[in-house]
Amino acid sequence: MSHVSSRNSPSPSATFVGLPTGSGISIIFAALFTGALISLSTALIGWPFLTLYAVAVIAVVTLVNPKGLFLSVASAPILFVCAVLLTGWVMARGDIVAGGASGKAALLLVLYPVTEMFPLLFAVTLGSLVIASVRIGLIKRYNAQLRRRESAERARVHRSNRRTNAEGQRARERAASVSVQELLRRADSERTTKRPPRTGSSRITDRLGEDLYKG
Repeated sequence: MSHVSSRNSPSPSATFVGLPTGSGISIIFAALFTGALISLSTALIGWPFLTLYAVAVIAVVTLVNPKGLFLSVASAPILFVCAVLLTGWVMARGDIVAGGASGKAALLLVLYPVTEMFPLLFAVTLGSLVIASVRIGLIKRYNAQLRRRESAERARVHRSNRRTNAEGQRARERAASVSVQELLRRADSERTTKRPPRTGSSRITDRLGEDLYKG
């Protein structure tokens, strides 16, 4: 009898496979939006904005589905720059609309926070890349171990199937041999029981036949 290996696929509710990509990007967007509101209330793009962004990016890259790592890491700095520029424009829009020298200065103030925060943006982006690389490496190692286990399991099942088939073949051969021997024994027994007993007259007739033949 052949063995069939069956693996129960884990149910989605039993295994956490990571945040969906859209949810991860939404978390980063929500952190930047909250930081922008705080910056508008204080009229300064400061540490609350940066802290919320850094925490959100690290959390998302750590928890997002592996398939969404690239998109999450790539979109985070783009969202950050857009949020800083938009927040700076809202804070300086009065001066920008007025035009003149103050308008040009306001435009420079809109761009200045991006250059000022670039070191932190670079550090957070580099950290997210490191986390993503570590996760991908761990996933590859786990997949390699899983493939080795599956290969060993298939080899074990194949050996078990071959052993079972060989035992079944030997059992069938033994059964066939016993059946043939039993049929021969029964045939001999039936011939012995059906052979008529030799009477005296038949023996005398046989003896006369033999004498005539010899004569």
